[in-house]
Formats: sequence, structure tokens, C-alpha cells
Amino acid sequence: MIDFIGTDLDGTLLNSYSKISSQNVAAIREAVQAGKKFAICSGRTLHSVNKFFEKDLKVAGFKVVLNGAVVVDPEGQVLLNRPLEQKVIAEILKRSEFTDFKVVLDGLNDIYIYDSKHSWTTYFEGMNRHHFKAHSINDLEKLNARSDFDIYKVSFSCPPNRLAELQKRLESFTSLPITISRSGKYYFEINGQDVTKLSALQHVSELIGIPMTNFMCFGDYGNDLDMIKEVGYGVAMGNAVESVKDVAWKVTDSNNQNGVAKIINRALKNEFD
Repeated sequence: MIDFIGTDLDGTLLNSYSKISSQNVAAIREAVQAGKKFAICSGRTLHSVNKFFEKDLKVAGFKVVLNGAVVVDPEGQVLLNRPLEQKVIAEILKRSEFTDFKVVLDGLNDIYIYDSKHSWTTYFEGMNRHHFKAHSINDLEKLNARSDFDIYKVSFSCPPNRLAELQKRLESFTSLPITISRSGKYYFEINGQDVTKLSALQHVSELIGIPMTNFMCFGDYGNDLDMIKEVGYGVAMGNAVESVKDVAWKVTDSNNQNGVAKIINRALKNEFD
């Protein structure tokens, strides 16, 4: 029995143009109308996820954002709030001061980007009124020292020729109380200890009384892996990395072929019960 549907955004529900197809929108609306609970489970900020609910989906749903650091219910109530510790962020930034990688700090809605190459973009998103330029690591350290701004995620990215160097740097962080996940070929994200999409969904499961065995979730990359592996119906996209496909219950079509809609439509026909 599938009672809850959760989906990642980038590379999953969104196509290569960062749009939700009409087929995906229709399938999700039909699922919600049929009484299924729905969630977007993303590494993005709450502001970014809310836009897709308000402008595209126009349904009620849970927002599992910042890789599970924050969960907001369909009525807008915060169910989970797990920012990174200031001292942990301070240590990460200290160890990164002279590495020259792109570094991004995510608040609940706002993002601060330091990039010595001055591209000023996050992984999938360009600049907007919730994205701010930091001109040095010191700027990020000052932001972290503020008492009025919680930071939920630290991200690092690099050009292809520096991937091995970045991975070695990230290895030096593993003694800290953090969770490191990979959301792109050259993009890594750091959250608090045991903060994952899966742990957030487990919290939701307990609160709403729907067992994880009745959850269907979609994903494509490393920060989705545990979620896909542990829910009752974990679905990997056709464009997913092999490690996610290996643990999935099913593999659907790609994000450019309405892979989410195709499985939801089959679920609504009770093909998997």
C-alpha cells in the first residue's frame, strides 16, 4: 500500500530546464486528490521549494528541505529544525580558507556564495534576491558568527580537474559531527550529524502514523541514496547514478521522460499493492 509519495527535485521531478512537466504535475495532483500524502524532498532552501508548490503543483504537501535539516508540514508548521552548529561551521571554514573552492552557506531561505572565479551560481540555480555574494571566506565567517542567522548546510564545488583535491579536503572533515553527501558530479553538501532526507522522513512517518513501508520516494543522486534504499518503494530515475539504481525497488524513465509521473500513475492503478 502506497500512502505517501516523496520526490527529489533536481534531476528527478525537474527536467533539464529546471521545470516540472505537465505530466508530472497532473500525476501529483491526482495522487493528492486520491488521498496520498505528498512531499518534496530536496537540498534546496524552503523559499526555493515553496515556489514549486505555489506556482506549479498547487497542492498541499510536506517540504523536506536542506537535505532534511528542516521539515514543514502542509499547513506551514515547522516539524523539524536542525541547523549546523556554529563551531562546526567555523572549523570547516577555517580548514577551507586557502583552498579556493566555491563555498556556499544555506540559511532557511537565503544563500551566501563565495567563489573566487566569480560565477556566483549555486549548483542548479542562478542569482536571485535570495542569493548573496560573499567576497571572501572571512565574509562567510562573519555570517556564521551572527546570532540571528541559522546555517543548515555548507556546500563545496570545484572544476573537474580539482575533484580529487576537493574529495581529499572533505575527507579531512570526517572527524567532525557532520553528514557529507554528494548531489552532483562536482558538488558536495555538508549537514549536521545524522541529518538526511531519510531521517527527516522517518520523523514525518512517526508524526503522521504512516509506516515507511508505505512510502514511495524518487531520487537520482547520492543525497537520495538512503531514502531510496530504506523506504518501501524506492524509485531511481533513469538518469540516476548507478549506486542509487543498485538499491532501488524500481528504476523509472529519466527526468526528461516524465519518470515520476509514469510510476505514480501505475501506483494509482494499484499495480504495486
